[in-house]
This record gives sequence, C-alpha cells and structure tokens, in this order.
Amino acid sequence: MNLPSYIYPVKRLVVSDHVGRWCQLPYPNHPKGCPNFWEAKEECPPKAPSVDEYFDLSRALYFVHSEFDLNAHADMMKQRHPHWSDRQCRCVLYWQSRSRKQLKQRTSKAASLLGTDAMTMIPEAMGVNVYVTARLAGLRLEPIRSLSLCRHVALLGWRKNSGQLSLFRHNHT
Repeated sequence: MNLPSYIYPVKRLVVSDHVGRWCQLPYPNHPKGCPNFWEAKEECPPKAPSVDEYFDLSRALYFVHSEFDLNAHADMMKQRHPHWSDRQCRCVLYWQSRSRKQLKQRTSKAASLLGTDAMTMIPEAMGVNVYVTARLAGLRLEPIRSLSLCRHVALLGWRKNSGQLSLFRHNHT
C-alpha cells in the first residue's frame, strides 16, 4: 500500500525511562517545565499509560506528522509587527493551533486508511523517544532550538487488550 507522505511506519520503537523528567525541564516563562505535568492531566505523565500498556506492540505502529513552516510564519509576523523580537514572531500562541489541527486531520485520515484503533498525539508522554524513533523511521525532526519546519507527531496503532481500554485521544495544545 502506498502511504501518504505524512505517514511513516515505525521501524523500531525507542522508549525512555526519562518520561516525566522531560516535562519538568524549564523553558521560557515556565521554570518548572510544562504546566500540564504539574496539573496531572490524564494524557500527560505521570497519569498517561506507558506505550506498552496502551498499544499492542506485536502489531505495526505508525507516526503521522503535521508540517508547519515556522520560518515563513516568523517572517510574516515580523512584517506585520516590525518591533517584535524573533522570539515573539515564533511564539506558539500564534501558530501551534494550526499545526495541531493539521495533525488531527492527518491522524484521522491515517487511522481510517490503516484501520488502527488507538492513537496518541503526545507519544513522548507514554515514554516514546520521538526524535530517535522518527529518525529510524526516516522522518527528520529538527531540534527545537533551531526549528524552521515544525512537525508535531502522533503515534497510531492498535490497542492492547482491545475492548478494555477506550480510545485514548490526546487533545493537547
């Protein structure tokens, strides 16, 4: 089957025991890391299930990604707001919802095409090392510090113990 260019079969799933610790890394205006971790959201650590608890790892897994040209967006914002800094022009508040919307649309199409019944929009919350797993699948993800083309990634597959778990959709923004 010829897959759309935004679907990558996972060749080797790489997991990490650092889940949760990544979420606690500080970033601008968030010295304790992601507030979703501290609010204990269902789809985030420490409440999110591990990838092997949720997905049937004996079956195929797929990455689906969105694609957003952050450099073009930043250039457009700089034209609209010449006094803004580069950091302001790249602020996620002004673009991330479009990238996540595209990811949801692509994930829905991919699930229908592949017949999968499980997905997560935040695979790293389940312990997946997204950068390494994506690279092994042939999907290049840029480091966050030098991001020009943003790709949000979802993981699709089949539920472990089908019928016992509800579809665990992440609507994280």
